[in-house]
Amino acid sequence: MIVILAEKPDQARKLASPFPHTKGNGFLSIQSCKEFPNGATVTWAIGHLVELKEPEEYRPEWKKWDLATLPIIPGQFEYKVSKDKAKQFQTVKKLLKEADEIIIATDPAREGENIARLLILMAGCSKKRIKRFWTSSLTENAIRKGFAELKDGKETIHLFHEAQARQIADWLVGMNASRLYTLLLQQKGIRDVFSVGRVQTPVLKLIYDRQKEIERFRPEPFYELEGQFTVKNGTYRGKLNKRFSSLDELYETVRPDITKEQQTYQAVIKSVRISEKRTPAPKLHSLSTLQSKLNRTKKFSPTKVLELVQSLYEKGYVSYPRTDSQYITEEEYTYLQKYVNQYQQCLDIHVPIRSLQPSKRYVNPEKVSDHYAIIPTEKVPDTKAFETFSSDEKEVYYEILKSTLAMFMTDYVYDETVIITSVGKQEFVTYIRGSEPPEIIQSKGVQN
Repeated sequence: MIVILAEKPDQARKLASPFPHTKGNGFLSIQSCKEFPNGATVTWAIGHLVELKEPEEYRPEWKKWDLATLPIIPGQFEYKVSKDKAKQFQTVKKLLKEADEIIIATDPAREGENIARLLILMAGCSKKRIKRFWTSSLTENAIRKGFAELKDGKETIHLFHEAQARQIADWLVGMNASRLYTLLLQQKGIRDVFSVGRVQTPVLKLIYDRQKEIERFRPEPFYELEGQFTVKNGTYRGKLNKRFSSLDELYETVRPDITKEQQTYQAVIKSVRISEKRTPAPKLHSLSTLQSKLNRTKKFSPTKVLELVQSLYEKGYVSYPRTDSQYITEEEYTYLQKYVNQYQQCLDIHVPIRSLQPSKRYVNPEKVSDHYAIIPTEKVPDTKAFETFSSDEKEVYYEILKSTLAMFMTDYVYDETVIITSVGKQEFVTYIRGSEPPEIIQSKGVQN
């Protein structure tokens, strides 16, 4: 009997959807098919079904917050089943006990591995044959391919060990430091409970330091000198490449070429340099860059962005969201190239495709570890499906789609003209993006 362990009900339904299946109480039964000749059972956790025990569950005296009991360090860390999820755990445990082979199909990341392995551990099934389903996409093709290319469970168990180290570190810091700070501050008359965390406290310190920098900041005025130059068919501006703390300093520096009293001068264009500039499309999105972009443009909070991308991922429209990579491999590029026209239709835009050859700016397997960048999947929503998206989901999907399509587009190419105009020994610099009438850059002896 094969048991497939998913992270949550929605994910389980997605994993079973390509195959004939029936619904049970806390599980789905896949009937005999090409991928599973003898059928399979899909069951699920509900997030973290298993968690570390509280201090008092190791020793009763650790329940009371007392400096004399610190530090609290169990001889061996133990886990328990969350009370509100005990019913589903019993279902999962029963199925795992009956399994000949377990396929871990939780999210392909450290926490997904942790959720599954702790369930298997608590069910007493760690010695059974374990395979790992590993894909960042939940489209039908990706699911079928994932089950056809299962990893050996030994290949990903290191992620479980990493997750345990983080989980135990969080417990040790939280349980001990929170009590220590709270009790010491209470001795000073501060009656409150202070939460200290391995991550939250350093982050809070960074926020505090930044706020103090803002409060201590005192704006200091500075002065710049800009000239307006008149030529045959128009005007342009140039700026002295210096900043001054006062007007007196400014005029002292530019004297005798420029003075307060005189407003118009004979100027000479010393040089004109025109160069072609290229700006490639931005890189593909990681979770943090997507959160940053949508916070800036749509005022979405980071938490909201994660929830929206997770929703789109579970629906099968985008790849795995919790990624720090901005690169993809040739495999992803191949299907993106195949669907590029459909993606354009989805956005209702039609632009020339620069090249269908992968660029290392985006396609670099050496810079992809567990997960690649957030990109659309082969499942392109039609009009009917798109209507089921919330307005916020549409915004997120559009942003992911636009960043992906930009990868295929031509660079933004423009001419940058740099003009050096002198008034005596003072040189003014002008930067002009784009083409300008030749009369402007060829004139001599212009007036200011």
